[in-house]
Amino acid sequence: MDYLEYLGEHPWQLHPDMLKKHKGLDPEAELPGETSFYFPLKKRIVTEEQISRAWDKLADKWDSGYTEHGDMNRKYVIDPTIFRLTGSVKGLSILDAGCGNGYLCRLLAKKGAKMVGIDLSRRFIEIAEQKEKETPLGIMYYIGTLCNLAMFQNETFDMIISNLAIMDVHDLEKAVNELHRILKKNGKLIFSIMHPCFSSPPIHGWVRMPLDSNRKEDWLYWKVDRYFERSVEIWQYLDWPPTYSFHRPLSDYIKTLVRNSFTITDFEEPIPSKRAMSEHFRDFGNEYDRISWFLIVGAKKNA
Repeated sequence: MDYLEYLGEHPWQLHPDMLKKHKGLDPEAELPGETSFYFPLKKRIVTEEQISRAWDKLADKWDSGYTEHGDMNRKYVIDPTIFRLTGSVKGLSILDAGCGNGYLCRLLAKKGAKMVGIDLSRRFIEIAEQKEKETPLGIMYYIGTLCNLAMFQNETFDMIISNLAIMDVHDLEKAVNELHRILKKNGKLIFSIMHPCFSSPPIHGWVRMPLDSNRKEDWLYWKVDRYFERSVEIWQYLDWPPTYSFHRPLSDYIKTLVRNSFTITDFEEPIPSKRAMSEHFRDFGNEYDRISWFLIVGAKKNA
């Protein structure tokens, strides 16, 4: 499949050191587990329109893999830590920034929060609004970019949560500035991203022996290279439509928060509980206890 042609783009010149990666035993398999292409950010700036179109095409497939608790990573790895960091949300006004199909909005609304969700994908918002219609929880949804939250006034929300979305934002500075603007004084921002030190550098992956083995027992160690190269990733899972993400060094996220008058309060690298590891060893075992796939950051808006 020509991923760029699929998205209606013009071909880019592939950086010679960037990785084309296929996961799976047989490179000729009809449905590889995951395929990724990386391009230097300085060579190409992906637009919000491109990102929006890509997620619109992916939304229904993505939603089909969710339960009411999201997917496995959200249910057992990320969300338990997010809920611990939020504490009681009863009566709080909370924005889910990059809400997707709205599953987290619904979970928090059931805990008593006054929820608002926003996403760049029109199709995701249609799915979220349909679920709200079926089971009303008082959630409001908006279509829009995190880089321009003009629909919200200054100091609107007590808390903002962004779950695996900020790494997909094309302009990190604008997004963090806007999130700061709409937070109340001393309000809290909590966001999760793919861990930039391990899971998102342009060159990464398990070193295996034998080389063609996908058995976890044969994974020797995780390699990382080109970490400092800011890059655009086009990734695809199975036969699902491809979409975009961005790799930035961890320092980019930290410095952007500091520049925009946030104080970092939490820094978490979540792993599944021992029970989840035991009950879902096929998904998590000999992997999630070796590498930190995700990073969760909590930050307070300075008064």
